Amino acid sequence: MNKLNTVERQKKIVEILQLLHQGGEFEEAKRIFNESFDGVDVTEITAAERELIQSGLNPTEIQKLCNVHAAVFKGSITDIHRSNYEHEQPGHPVHTLKLENRVITSLLNDEIREDFAKIQDGDWSQKERLVAALTDLLQIDKHYARKETLFFTYMEKYGISAPPKVMWGVDDRVREQIKDALNYLQSPKAAVNPLAEKLEVALTEIEEMIFKEEEIMIPMCLDVFSLDDWQKITEDSADIGYSFIPEPLPWKPSKDALAKEVDFEEQRQENIKRAKMTTDAIQENLPQTPEQQHFDWEQEENSAKQIVFETGILQLDQLLGLFQVLPVDLTFVDHKDRVKFYSEGHKRVFPRTKSVVGRLVVNCHPPKSMHVVQTILDDFRAGTRDAADFWIDLKGTMVYIRYFAVRDADQKYLGCLEVTQDITEIQKLKGTKRLLEEDAATDAAAEK
Repeated sequence: MNKLNTVERQKKIVEILQLLHQGGEFEEAKRIFNESFDGVDVTEITAAERELIQSGLNPTEIQKLCNVHAAVFKGSITDIHRSNYEHEQPGHPVHTLKLENRVITSLLNDEIREDFAKIQDGDWSQKERLVAALTDLLQIDKHYARKETLFFTYMEKYGISAPPKVMWGVDDRVREQIKDALNYLQSPKAAVNPLAEKLEVALTEIEEMIFKEEEIMIPMCLDVFSLDDWQKITEDSADIGYSFIPEPLPWKPSKDALAKEVDFEEQRQENIKRAKMTTDAIQENLPQTPEQQHFDWEQEENSAKQIVFETGILQLDQLLGLFQVLPVDLTFVDHKDRVKFYSEGHKRVFPRTKSVVGRLVVNCHPPKSMHVVQTILDDFRAGTRDAADFWIDLKGTMVYIRYFAVRDADQKYLGCLEVTQDITEIQKLKGTKRLLEEDAATDAAAEK
């Protein structure tokens, strides 16, 4: 058996898969494989499948033949590219994503398609059941949001930026397709044939996305993400929420997995290079954006020029600039009721000067309202309330004033934050204005 190099191995695997997709005999594909390989990695198979998709093959065609692919390579697949199978444990982000996909699949087939089949047979009494099922399907938003916010972030960290762009666009399309089908179903003019078309478009897109997640995205992520990456994704997932399932069990990498990861690191770095290469072809056909630079900001240290927070890092000049453009005025009063800080925006509602810093905050108010301010602060300090809201008409300007108790992780009172905002123009807002509408307006202006 001649030894094939990496490029030749990849071409041969693609050749075998192409043979199967063109209707070739299973035994012939198996014979070619046995003559060419002693064994293959799962990464090589998934990379070949990705290459076929990038060349124009419909993902559903690969999905249909997945079992055939597995049969051809059965007994010859090595999984040395992965240090462990932690992703099979409940609570792991991959396990959670797949669990949600199982529920989504059941919702599509056992409820939505079955309810609609009865409507097709003339039983419109099933309409409310179908409305409820489609409304339930809208939960898919959190499934996609976790993927877009967490999985995509770490993919981009390793230079894999093209697949997230493509998948995010499809996710948004699915969201709109579900809403479109639901709105049409609820309209008094809903008819079977148009509804059938809208449902089939949405459900097919969802099923194709499930396949892309599980057969393309997840294998790629498992190849390149570290256990630390997966743990951070797990910790951040609860902030976004879950679709169709209760909050999963907590997950942390096992000691055994952490020990094995050391031996896996060299292969992981090779997988990162390979994954980036396989997505470069897709990137060429997408709108170009600046290369993203990622770094482990949590390892940075505080200094005179930068501050490391729990949720990110800011240079001092960035922080000062942020206070300048905030659409609200901020004033912080410490636990002793003295003013310690105020933001200096371009147009404050109430003027502030540096002389106010260190002053008792009650003395910053007219005598007739001093007792009200003191009562709020005393309530905050006692823990009997956490916020107080007021709004006034100030010479034709509607001003919204809010006070918030500031506490540490142990609920110790640290002080009070006053937030003041001119909401005159906000009160006039109606309807919606989306980012895409801004883009369209910019294009129209450019054409004039």
